Amino acid sequence: MDKRSRVVYYTSDATDELGQYEITVNKYVNGKELYTKGCTVRLVSSPDNVCNILTDFGGGNSGIKLSRPTSMYRGLIKHLLKPLYYTTPMCDKPDTDNSDSEYKDAQGQRGHYQ
Repeated sequence: MDKRSRVVYYTSDATDELGQYEITVNKYVNGKELYTKGCTVRLVSSPDNVCNILTDFGGGNSGIKLSRPTSMYRGLIKHLLKPLYYTTPMCDKPDTDNSDSEYKDAQGQRGHYQ
């Protein structure tokens, strides 16, 4: 964003082997100074067909504001962000073919899954 809260830069990147995002941008974009404190980072899409359910762990869904850069050098600003996560579906349909599965209800009575 610039000082007037207009979007002047948009990027997409993959994580490193530790799951961290490293974002390096120029201090000036199209002749305007980039105001990184107004920028938000969030997850958009997963490259994995199985691990594709968006979580807000680490702020991936709601977005996190960029804070202090990890380094600055000759007009380049670098931010290293903590991991943001996708997950897999956790509530698969249970296997109900096995009629020998027993459980106890709240009163201690035995029963079978149907």
